[in-house]
Amino acid sequence: MSKFIPLYCNSTRETIEHRARQIFEQRGCPEGQDLDHWLQAENEHWDSCLTDPPPGESDPERLPAEWDSLG
Repeated sequence: MSKFIPLYCNSTRETIEHRARQIFEQRGCPEGQDLDHWLQAENEHWDSCLTDPPPGESDPERLPAEWDSLG
């Protein structure tokens, strides 16, 4: 089954920032690894946004029914 990233995910920059802070603290507050912590938090964020298609949309090639009338 194919996965997709929704156009809108409820998480925000603050969520990523909070997770980066947690990673920083879990690693013993090492200096100079801010970017590594941020990128890990950001990666976790986007991985958590990957979802199965909504029920009834199991065929990723199928366009929404309302698009059929657009010609």
